[in-house]
Amino acid sequence: MNLINTQEYSLSQLFSNPYRKIIIPDFQRDYCWGDKTHGENKTDIISGFLDTLIDEFNNNRYSDVLLGKIDVYQQPLNHIYLTDGQQRLTSLYLLLGMLYRIENNEEQKQKIKHCLITDYEEPHLQYAVRESTVFFLKDLILDFCLEKKSLLNDKYSNAKQEELINNEETLIAYTIKNQLWYFNEYDQDPSVISMLLTLSAIEKKKDALLVEGFSSFVLDKLKIQYYDVQNKKHGEERFVIINTTGKNLTVSENIKPILLANIQNIDFSKQWENRENYFWKNRNINENIADNGVNDFLTWCFQIIGQQDEINLIKQAKQRLKEKKNEQYLLEIQSLFNALNQLIKYLTDKKFQTQFQFINDNEEVKDIINLRNLSSEKQHNILLPLLSFISKFQDAKEETYLFLRRLRKNYFDFKWNDRNNNYVDWRYILQMIEGSNNIEQLLQFDITITPITLIQNINLNIWFNEEEKIKLKLYTHRVNIEHWEDHESFMGDLSFLFKVHAVNMDNTVIPIINSDMPIDFENLKREFNNYQSIIGLISNCKNAVQNIPLANMFRLFRLFIGCNKVGHIYKTTRGQFEGVLFSNLNREHFSKIEFLKLLKNTDLLTSCITFIKNRIKEDDIFNLEIFTVDKFIKAWLTLKVFYANEKNTILSFYDANDTGVSAYIDKDRNRLVNTEEFSLSNSICGFAVQSGFGAGNYVHYTNDTQWCNADIIDTPFSAIAYKEKDRTFEQIKQNNDTINYIINTLIG
Repeated sequence: MNLINTQEYSLSQLFSNPYRKIIIPDFQRDYCWGDKTHGENKTDIISGFLDTLIDEFNNNRYSDVLLGKIDVYQQPLNHIYLTDGQQRLTSLYLLLGMLYRIENNEEQKQKIKHCLITDYEEPHLQYAVRESTVFFLKDLILDFCLEKKSLLNDKYSNAKQEELINNEETLIAYTIKNQLWYFNEYDQDPSVISMLLTLSAIEKKKDALLVEGFSSFVLDKLKIQYYDVQNKKHGEERFVIINTTGKNLTVSENIKPILLANIQNIDFSKQWENRENYFWKNRNINENIADNGVNDFLTWCFQIIGQQDEINLIKQAKQRLKEKKNEQYLLEIQSLFNALNQLIKYLTDKKFQTQFQFINDNEEVKDIINLRNLSSEKQHNILLPLLSFISKFQDAKEETYLFLRRLRKNYFDFKWNDRNNNYVDWRYILQMIEGSNNIEQLLQFDITITPITLIQNINLNIWFNEEEKIKLKLYTHRVNIEHWEDHESFMGDLSFLFKVHAVNMDNTVIPIINSDMPIDFENLKREFNNYQSIIGLISNCKNAVQNIPLANMFRLFRLFIGCNKVGHIYKTTRGQFEGVLFSNLNREHFSKIEFLKLLKNTDLLTSCITFIKNRIKEDDIFNLEIFTVDKFIKAWLTLKVFYANEKNTILSFYDANDTGVSAYIDKDRNRLVNTEEFSLSNSICGFAVQSGFGAGNYVHYTNDTQWCNADIIDTPFSAIAYKEKDRTFEQIKQNNDTINYIINTLIG
């Protein structure tokens, strides 16, 4: 759910987005509500705040309660920086952590958990004020609130425990300070100190909070007004004003009277009113004024004209008035508004919509509201250059489409790390538009012919590079080229495909393409089709049934060439086990010479098998006398793939919660029968689990209904009983016979 300016949201709406982080920026002061030196009459503010919540629950539990507003700016998407309201929101977040510990209803606990941590197990609330606060809050939520550890540690003496029980204010603080993750430096952090006092205050009122329905009331009935101040600079200015005068900025501060000052031409006033009417008619569903739309559009205009990111609209407008350039500026604004309307018309064309869907994560973009909801990166890299281009070249639909395709490529150069060295900053592109007379000159822009101004600390990469030059040579095949560019792996850049075409089967390094290289178009087409077919078997596992043997074998091929590496699983504690995302399709294959060579072959399956068998021999993969998790998992998955192909079944695409196929570093912990020596026949791989609820980290294996199925990764190959107590040496021998059959007959 996108948060809409000036709307009221519950805590569950603010926090439960699985990707959203609410961040206390570095210019904020420390958290202080738990500190008695900051409250009235030298009492902590948090106790009075909690009493208010308890009273509201007792008296108005079924009604919404507005707790004021928060000022924020969002950049990038789902990273919300708090410029006002941090004390209140932090207190509520700590309250949620404590409510999770004491809540008895499991369904309600899960709702609270979603408000505490993201899908990546990061706290929804993060402090950038001080590094120690960041780590403390993360450890507090993940390892204390969610782990639900016992209140008192056994190392306390009976006398000390009794002292703590009689001193409720310090009980929680002592318990937290006794955790293994609590560092001494936290004692010097004012925010941490105040948070501990707040937790003590909450603990003190635990009986009043344990009432049935209170946690639901906190999650769903407490409302906060969301106010977006647009960007960091405005947020900092707002913070200074709020914390010096106590007053908020008002909507009346706008640039209309500034830019229209001393303007005699009445058309400019009419144009302004028309734009306001337009944004009123095309406002977001929950907006009751046109101001937000007008401000968004004017921000785009100032960014395009000034060719800069951080824009203070008021300051810029005053500067134009001072320079007596406001009339010229109004002309440019109207031209860009006309361009915006033209772009909206273009978006009725399916091919324009398709390109925007590529850019916008398959979300439809068809009107001004959708354009306003684009992330700042997408607005900068796509929308602003498009508006500038249309404003200059006006009614040039086909040329605009070609430029959109080129911008789409540049956006993914920005988005994908392996292509960053091709990315051209949007501010340079705006200069290129200014310096071009037509679409051909723009797409082939050469800074040696038309110089542009360098931007400090911003690299200028080559816009019309060797890959673009090769595609220009292949212009007669434009239909095919555009189809290839639209593949989800390429998004405009065919460099990899040209490298496949150029690779020599004897080479050990990836070739560097150049525009003089010869191209056999039919071979190039075959190489693309090879790529599309083999990647499609993994990118959409439903496609795997179209070629079961290759779908299984190609995943193993990627493992052996290092696209997916066995190692530490970032979501789990180090030192116990390692694993690999066997079915995860990343972009590592673009950097592997073995993959380039594979695509040159006419028989992909045979080529994969031949390569894998050679690697098995080279690495002596089934010899586990010197045990490593890497070798064990590769041996295990090799057996699984060849056995699944023998049974003509798709090996499971399950990769757990992004923990992958895993095994214990201590080889004996991987045994099926603990009384027998470790071996391939007396071992098993599974999927790693990190429990946040006291069970610890472990490797999990499949259930009894899937046990010994050929398509399941985390199960033996044959004859082993599901329950450990029922397993025997004879079963291990039978499992060994199956493994030997796979090695000797199927692998050879």
